[in-house]
This record gives sequence, C-alpha cells and structure tokens, in this order.
Amino acid sequence: MKKNLKVFAYGMAVAAILSMTACSANDEKDDHAFLEEEITTANILPEEDETQDTESPRPSMTENEIREADVNQQESNVQDIEDTGIEIATADELLDSFINGSISAVDSSDLTSTFYITDLKVDSGEWDSYSVGERIDLDNDGEDELIINGPYGGIYLDARNNKVYEFAAAGGTALTLSYTYYNGVVWIMYSNRSSAGFEFYHMEKFEGADSLVAEMNFGEEFDINNAEAGLKYTLNGADISNDEYTALCSKIFAAQVDTNSQNITNNDSSTKKDDVPESLIGEYEYQSDYETGKLIIEKTAYGYDISDYESESSYRFLADSSNIETIENDRIYIKYPEKVSADDTVIFSYYILEYNADGINVYYGKSEPEEAQFLYCATKKN
Repeated sequence: MKKNLKVFAYGMAVAAILSMTACSANDEKDDHAFLEEEITTANILPEEDETQDTESPRPSMTENEIREADVNQQESNVQDIEDTGIEIATADELLDSFINGSISAVDSSDLTSTFYITDLKVDSGEWDSYSVGERIDLDNDGEDELIINGPYGGIYLDARNNKVYEFAAAGGTALTLSYTYYNGVVWIMYSNRSSAGFEFYHMEKFEGADSLVAEMNFGEEFDINNAEAGLKYTLNGADISNDEYTALCSKIFAAQVDTNSQNITNNDSSTKKDDVPESLIGEYEYQSDYETGKLIIEKTAYGYDISDYESESSYRFLADSSNIETIENDRIYIKYPEKVSADDTVIFSYYILEYNADGINVYYGKSEPEEAQFLYCATKKN
C-alpha cells in the first residue's frame, strides 16, 4: 500500500513539472493560438506554424472525401435513431396515423402550431364539414399527399421527416383551393371570385412540398367605370386577348379537380349544375328602372357565366358556376358575395332564377333564400 502511494506521489510530481513547462511554452504562443482558433472557426486552414512538427502536417480533405463524410454522418444519424428504438414511418403510415387521430399535423402558417383530425368537423353534414379524400401526388415528388375535402377546397397534407405537414389550405372565397393538371404535371390552384366582375387565379408547381419551382397568375376583370371597354384579360401581369385567355382556361379548367366538400359529396347536384344552365343558354330581356335589362347565360371554358345587366353601364350581379349553391324544383340558387371586408369576412345575398317555358323569374334575398322577393320576369330574346 505504501509503495503504491510513493509511486502515485512521484507521478504527481512529474506531472506538475511537465505542466509548468507546458504553461511556459503556451504563454509564448497565446497570440498565435488565438489567431489559429479564429481562422479555424472560419473554416480556413491556418498558415503553416514553424514551431509545429513539420512531419505531422494538418490533414486536408478533397470534395469527394467531404461528401463521403457527410453521407457517413447521415447514415450514422439514422443508425442513432434506430438504436434508440424510434421507427421511421413511411408517408402512408404517417397519413394513416393522422386519419386515425394518433398524430397531429403541423400548421404551415405557424410551425409551432399543430392540429388533429378531431379538431375538424369531419362528416358533420354542415357546410363547413371536412371529409377524408384521395391520395394524389400533388407536389410531383413521387409520393402521394392526402386531400382533406372541406370548405373552399379544404386542406392538403404532406408527410416527410417523420411528421405530417399542412401543404396547402383554403382561405375563404378569396383563396378557394383546388388542383389541376397542366403541361403534364400537377399544379396547386387558388381561385379568387369574391368580387363582382373580377376573377383571379394563382397556380403553383412543386417538386417536393418544400420546393416551389414555378408560379402562374391569370384572370379577368370588368371595369364598371368603363363598360364599353369590356373585360380585361391578363397572364402574369401582361394583357392578353380574349382568344388567348379562353385557350388558356380551356386547358387549365378542363383538368381541374374541385376538393370542396360540398361538391365532393353532392355528385348528383353537381351533375345537375351542368345540365340545367346548358339548357338555358341565351340572352333574356326585362324592363328595368334604367332601360331594357339583360340576363345572359353563357358557357365558358370553365363552366357557366350568369350575368344581369340593368343597363349598358351598370349590372346587378356577375356570377358563374362557383356561385351556384344548388339547383332544385326548377330553381337555380345563386349565393352571391354582396360585400367582402378587408379580413375576408363575406356578406352573401341570394338570387333565385326560377325557369319555365315562358322565361326566367328572378328573385332576390339579402341573407336567406326564403326571404327572397320577386324582381322581374325575363323573356328569351329571339
């Protein structure tokens, strides 16, 4: 025991002497060591230190070696996860887990916020109800995303990095969500038809949900202060002709898929929405307070336009297929955005078109269709 203590004491003495020698040497090199640390932090190799051992130079790495090291590090990270027992789920497994309520989805507008499927009104039967839809590759990355059908187009969910993320979401009448196939790939589309005489569309193409690679903007606008000028058509900020606009719309809207929960669940009504306006196409006239009014129903590249002009320079409403809420008992119910506030709050009114062999009777209600009052009877122009 005593012999061991002597050996330990001798070792401590030697260590102290070496430490003193090292401290003395380090004092002389403080400035150089500090400079070398700063340069190394900036990922720049320091100049060769003449006091260092020239037979043991600082090792350098080629780009290939750096790449290989990164790959090895990533594989090591995956191995670390596997060693801890954490499973890396597939995209389908993650989406299934969201549907059954096991995990939440991350809100794209606030990455610190999440929501569960139970936070949505799933299959409630109400107008703002959500329902689980199809799985489609919406971001062109080879993996399917999940569509949650809902009001104004619902929510699109993407699974990656062992989580579920909100990929795209509807934002009211000014941001109605859908998707379409254009030039061979899927584009996400947001539609704005919240104002009379105006419609605007924004499209986005992705190559992976976190990689936006292309955008497109197009629309049409009616200048109520210059009715004679007619509609103005634009594509990515530039004016285009009616023929060019119609050709573009015919491609985009022919392949558009509507993910609004109301349109998804009411297939019979959607079919009827196409059949009835088709049979009523034409120009109808009525007596207005100004002069002869015109009710016009016409087919377009993306549905039907139903327009009511009280005179050549003023209109009552400019609606299209998206405004048709339902068709029943020989009546077309148009839910029309009467007023849109800055925070996207919308006040709706109702126009009801009651069609028969003699013409179309038009009714108007400020808030509910049951309160609608008769406006006029329009007869078809020969």
